[in-house]
Amino acid sequence: MTSDRKRVRLFHSRTHAHEVLKGINVSEKTFVITGTTSGIGVDTAEVLALAGAHVVFINRNLKESENQKSRILEKKPDAKIDIIQCDLSDLRSVRRAGEEYVARKWPIHGLILNAGVFRPAVLKTKDGFESHFGVNVVAHFALLRVLLPVVRRSAPSRIVILSSTLSTRVGFKKSMNLEQKLRLLCGEDPSSSALQKYGASKLADMHLAFKLHRDEQKNGISTYSVHPGDAVRTDIFRNSPAGKVLSFLTTPFTKNSSQGAATTVYCATHPEVKEISGRYWESCWDDELRIDKEAARDVELQEELWKKLEGIDDRINGKIEHL
Repeated sequence: MTSDRKRVRLFHSRTHAHEVLKGINVSEKTFVITGTTSGIGVDTAEVLALAGAHVVFINRNLKESENQKSRILEKKPDAKIDIIQCDLSDLRSVRRAGEEYVARKWPIHGLILNAGVFRPAVLKTKDGFESHFGVNVVAHFALLRVLLPVVRRSAPSRIVILSSTLSTRVGFKKSMNLEQKLRLLCGEDPSSSALQKYGASKLADMHLAFKLHRDEQKNGISTYSVHPGDAVRTDIFRNSPAGKVLSFLTTPFTKNSSQGAATTVYCATHPEVKEISGRYWESCWDDELRIDKEAARDVELQEELWKKLEGIDDRINGKIEHL
C-alpha cells in the first residue's frame, strides 16, 4: 500500500459524486458497473457518462436499463453507454454476460461491482445459494473471473467493490475455527439472521478486494473496498418493511444516492488515490476504525474463500480457459 501521509482531505460525507469528478478527464476511459437501475448505481453511472466516459451497464432489467440510458442521453446526447444483460442470481447468465463483454473487445479502466441485495424476496439463487451470498459475492466473483484479464490488459486500472460497515455483524466468535467462519461467510448457518447474512456477504466482498490487492497490484490494478455511507437513501431495503420505515424516518440525517456514490466515483477515478490500493474507504477517505479489522484482514480466511469461490465457479460453468 502506498504511503499517503501528506494527503489533505479534499472531500467529506456530504460531497456529491459530480463534485469528485471536477477537473478529471475520463473521456478516454471505460467503466463497467453492475446494478445501475436503482440506488447509488444510477448516480455512479450517470455522473461518469455525463463526464464523457464510456459506461457499460451490467443489469438484469433491460427495460429499466434503457430508461436510465435515455435519461442520460436527454442530458448529454453524445453520451457513450452500452448495456449487457446479466441476472446475478444465475451464474450461467453471469458467464454469458462476461463472455459477451470480452467479445466486444472493450477495455476496462474501472470495474465497479456495485449491485447488491438485502433481505431478498427469493431466499435462494437459481444455483441454490443463499441469496445474499449468491448475488453479492458468488456472482460478482464469477463476473470478475471472466473480466479480470481485460482489466489487466487495460492497466493502469481499478476495481471497486462495494462493502458495508455491516460487515461487522457476522457473528464471528473467537472460538471459531477457519471452517466455521467460512460457513458463516457463505450463508450456510441456518441460525444467522438476514442482517448477519448481509453483513457476511459484505465482509466476503471486502475479502475479495484485499485478496485482489495482493495478487493484482503488480499488474497495475488498484483495488478499493468501499462503504457508500451509513443509511444511504437507496431502495436496497425494498423487501424489508422495517427497513423502509427506518429509511423514511432517517431521511433528514442520511446521505442521498449522489452522496453515497461519491466514494465509489472517487476511488474509481481520482488521481489522488490512483496507487493507494488494498484499503477500505468511506466518505472519500480510507479509515478502518469502524470495521472489524481482525476479521477483515484475515489473510487465511480470504484465501480459503477465494478457493471456495473458484470451486463453485468451476463446478457450475466449467474451467475458464483464458485465466
